[in-house]
Amino acid sequence: MTQEAYDICDDKDLTKQQLSKAGIPVPEGKRFKENVVDGEIVDYANTLGYPVVIKPISENAGKGVLANIQDAEEMRKALIHVRQELNYRDVIVEEHVPGKEFRIFIVGNKIIGAVNRIPANIVGDGINSINELINKKNEEKRGNPNLSKSAIDIDKELLDTIQFKDYSLNSIPEAGDRVFLRNKSSVSMGGDPIDVTEKLTTHMNDLAIKAYQSIPDLDLCGLDMIIDEENNLGTVIEINTKPMLGLHLFPVEGSARDITSPIIDYYFPETKSLEKTNLYFDFDSILEPLKSRSTDMVEVTLPPLGKLYAKKYIVSGHVQGVGYRKWIRKQALQHHLHGYTKNKPDGKVIVVVVGSDESDVRAFKDICAQGPEKAQVEKVKAKEWEKPVKMGFEIKKESKEKRLKELEKQLQKEKNDKKKIARERSMLDQERRAVKEQLESVEEEKEIIKEAYFELLNSRSWRYTKPLRNMSNFSKRS
Repeated sequence: MTQEAYDICDDKDLTKQQLSKAGIPVPEGKRFKENVVDGEIVDYANTLGYPVVIKPISENAGKGVLANIQDAEEMRKALIHVRQELNYRDVIVEEHVPGKEFRIFIVGNKIIGAVNRIPANIVGDGINSINELINKKNEEKRGNPNLSKSAIDIDKELLDTIQFKDYSLNSIPEAGDRVFLRNKSSVSMGGDPIDVTEKLTTHMNDLAIKAYQSIPDLDLCGLDMIIDEENNLGTVIEINTKPMLGLHLFPVEGSARDITSPIIDYYFPETKSLEKTNLYFDFDSILEPLKSRSTDMVEVTLPPLGKLYAKKYIVSGHVQGVGYRKWIRKQALQHHLHGYTKNKPDGKVIVVVVGSDESDVRAFKDICAQGPEKAQVEKVKAKEWEKPVKMGFEIKKESKEKRLKELEKQLQKEKNDKKKIARERSMLDQERRAVKEQLESVEEEKEIIKEAYFELLNSRSWRYTKPLRNMSNFSKRS
């Protein structure tokens, strides 16, 4: 992508000019630079006719965009918010085009994916309130890699939107009713991307490609288009050189699109015919020296070509705290193998190796069994490995988050064990108390019987009947 292409797309007014020259439908509007007073902008909006949209001259992800402004009073408030509070002084005011908002991803004159972006919303179930449904929706978003940081925030805009629709946070929508919480379809503000790649008509495809071609030397882009599906009409809103790939990789509804392969094929056409490999390089480590300006060029080592072989070895014994991982890394690099090694919580060491020579990969098991001088390897277990591996050979450190989870799990187990012991102890105490109570009851009964016996012995009737008892005993002996 040339600097010219980037500059055009970064300036929404220049983009519209370029699109208009190519005969692409764009919203009618006008740019107002920072020295223009708000009153002049309101006058223009009045002349243009409401509803209108106001947005910064160069921003993305919906920042500073206010749509569907209905009258002059709303326009004045919008200008204060955008130009003063958000400090976007240079703005565009244009007509509000009704329809569905599509983001179309294009690379090399080819449409790879399209999503319909809809505003933040919840779907009623007839049981939960809007507030509860928002919490549930945010919980779902946390499981989506692209939306995990795009929660639906309960702010003034949201409250005003639902109040206008006669809802409150405590309202319980009917089952199946979709309630839109905002008017802006920004995904970063809680909106949903829905895949519509297969729903694009031929006319919309052609219009999108024509718009893409109107920007000289544009490699790839995310093209925003408002589509009137009923009349099969499209209006191009803007073209983005930072197209938010996650929209197409992780849509809320519809099919995920493989957009990374076309990008790689476009920039590296010589690799199209090569067999795909499970090796990858760490892009962050490549960008870091460029960002820090410690160098102006980074050479990426080419991965081994052809079929790759991989194994995972689990090494048991006294292999932690003895320099085993450093030693195994040195051995792997000497044998031109890629992979990693890491410690396990149970004292074992994991070694994953990938290489183009199967015999080297298999023979590495014997190397694992040797270990450095201080190590005492007892056993090496081999397993198949099919997952991707980063190029080079690294010593993986246990992440703090993972370690924290393990500690929490261990702590929870200890708590559960303590609870179990406490329950068993409580049951034993109950049994002990029950036995004690039974013994006490028996003792009480013995005392009662004893008292009754002595009372009988000392009774007058017992004394008066003694001669009779003696005669009875004498008769028995006779």
